[in-house]
Amino acid sequence: MKLLVTGSSGFVGRRFLEMAPTDWEIICLGRSQPDSLTGRWIRCDLSDQKSIESAAKQVSDEIFDAIVHLAAFVPRTAADDTLDKARLGNIDATINLLTYFGEKSEKIIIGSTAEVYDQSKIHGPITEDNVVAGGSYYGSTKLASELITQSYAKKLNKELTILRFSVMYGGYDPIARAIPNFIRAAKAGDDLTIRGAKVLRDYVHTDDVARSIICAVNANGAGVVNIGTGRGVSIQETAQAIVDSTQSISRITVLSEDGGSDIVIDISRAEKLLDYHPEVFFPDKLKEMEELYK
Repeated sequence: MKLLVTGSSGFVGRRFLEMAPTDWEIICLGRSQPDSLTGRWIRCDLSDQKSIESAAKQVSDEIFDAIVHLAAFVPRTAADDTLDKARLGNIDATINLLTYFGEKSEKIIIGSTAEVYDQSKIHGPITEDNVVAGGSYYGSTKLASELITQSYAKKLNKELTILRFSVMYGGYDPIARAIPNFIRAAKAGDDLTIRGAKVLRDYVHTDDVARSIICAVNANGAGVVNIGTGRGVSIQETAQAIVDSTQSISRITVLSEDGGSDIVIDISRAEKLLDYHPEVFFPDKLKEMEELYK
């Protein structure tokens, strides 16, 4: 199996490289060399025309079994979610990748997010048929990159799988999500202040995210597929699990019980089409994260 992978030094990409079968030949495109790389790395800024042209020349004669596109702009904080950054990292980068490398493989796999769904219209577990409408520049540009890739795959008759990941956790997460924020606060002995205590989140571990990508590489094109666990954990339960696990003196202050929509993923399509079955369920592997936050 020969793959072209983007985003291999990122939160998801590095775990995918660590878990990919050792007999796979992987060529990585990116601005940073992956720590766990055993194959070949080509320095490339996907949003820069000259950079991607140079990278394309280096693999001009090569054909791949699959292109795995995991590179993306993901804002670290709400203030970091700007239109320019999101457009460059999600839309322009995807267009450039397809333009210069798309014809080198019959199979394309795109990493996306459950943030493309319109949370105001979600009732019950999220299926792939739920209404989409990104509530942030990040979500909107990820949705745009999905649509662009779908059009490309249809016109050129490519196999396509779009993996919409739920709320991820695992490893060292640089994004200001609830779990990393709670771990930092708990280890410092600071109070954990939460809003929407009863709101549910479907936490999917990066091990299972990596497994879903491996499943997608081995399967036929499945279209849009949700990746999560199918289980919801409340924000208050999340905070309490972290306080208990860290044996912290932190107190939990609840400002509101409700607020926002639940994010719980229906994974039946992934189970059927990709043979994907999650193996890690929060708070599993929480201790591993805590060690990294010392």
